[in-house]
Amino acid sequence: MNYPVWELGALGGGFWIALVAITHVFVSHFAVGGGLWLVLTEMKARRENDAALLGYVKGHAKFFLLLTMVFGGLTGVGIWWTIALLSPAGTSSLIHTFVFGWATEWVCFVGEIVALLIYYYRFDTMKPRDHVIIGWFYFIFAWLSLFFINGIIDFMLTPGDWLETKRFWDGFFNPSMLP
Repeated sequence: MNYPVWELGALGGGFWIALVAITHVFVSHFAVGGGLWLVLTEMKARRENDAALLGYVKGHAKFFLLLTMVFGGLTGVGIWWTIALLSPAGTSSLIHTFVFGWATEWVCFVGEIVALLIYYYRFDTMKPRDHVIIGWFYFIFAWLSLFFINGIIDFMLTPGDWLETKRFWDGFFNPSMLP
């Protein structure tokens, strides 16, 4: 099937993909590092019985939810929309090559969303120990989401042995995946 191509002149497709992707990546790194910061700071506040710090963590959790889940989610959809519009054949190839990798990442992302919603909305109603566990679940899901996306996206830079074998794992664990 031949796809149409959308030419944008001076501000070509690469500019728009980079603009949306860099914005999303900046926010998504907050999702991982900030998730770790939230749970570690909550643990410190509870251990030291510091109500002011715990109140700060609760307030920051709301900002964190809005930044990472709402804005980050919108920019993530924006990446898919932009690459599908500007490079439909490349997007289709990436999806078909890593369909199960994307499915795994999306499961992790749903786990991330659910954990963060529980973390924020049940901040004062859960047992402290259970609330901290939910915070750790959020961080783990966010990190796993990053891990799977990293393997897939780095494939576009260095496909490695996948060019000869066409095997999922050869593409996923490519030369630039771990560095």
